[in-house]
Amino acid sequence: MKNNLIPFLIFIIPLVVLQSCSKKRGCNDEDACNFDSSAEKYDGSCTYPVIWYSDPDKDGFGDPNTSLIQCNQPTGYVDNANGAIGIPAPDFTALDCDGISHNLYAELNAKKIIVIIWVMPCSSCVTEPLNASSIVQSYSTNYPGRVVFYMVDDYANTNCVGMQGWASFYGITNCTMFSDAAINMADYGVPGMPKTVVIGGFNHQVYFNKNESTVGLGAAIDQALIDNP
Repeated sequence: MKNNLIPFLIFIIPLVVLQSCSKKRGCNDEDACNFDSSAEKYDGSCTYPVIWYSDPDKDGFGDPNTSLIQCNQPTGYVDNANGAIGIPAPDFTALDCDGISHNLYAELNAKKIIVIIWVMPCSSCVTEPLNASSIVQSYSTNYPGRVVFYMVDDYANTNCVGMQGWASFYGITNCTMFSDAAINMADYGVPGMPKTVVIGGFNHQVYFNKNESTVGLGAAIDQALIDNP
């Protein structure tokens, strides 16, 4: 009996493998934008609807109160409610907490990549600043002096002593601190806490602009470094 099974198995196993390999691959998730009803096996290609925010004045800053969720970008909408990516940042000159003057464009023209995070010093507000600090620190060996970290009081209503004490308590030591309204987070769209931006290059381009998140921060710094070797 066992001997009779061997020819059968030799025949059936390749047939099963062949049938498995012949299944059509594609996006078989009905919730996806590119759902393919004929796809029998998922291939990782699914794309999903995006939140689009109304931008009636066409300044690249979406209105967080007016949005649509759909696959394709509708006319008059942008994909962020925090501020535009890819446009020039406004220039500023501001004094840091050590009394040193900084001009944004001058530092960018010197090939520095500037990471700015606006914070409200509080115990529950420290997660994203700590993440940003760690991410910036990771560039210190391969790009010494290139990636610069500015930490700014959100509305310049906390003095430098308070800012420095808060940062020191949580071990954030690799930043230049400011409490100066000249560095205005409203220049980058909807204010948020914290708000993080990345700026780089002779064209002073914004590479990253998010409220309450540092997801993608490292990728934005990488791109800024690639674009500005």
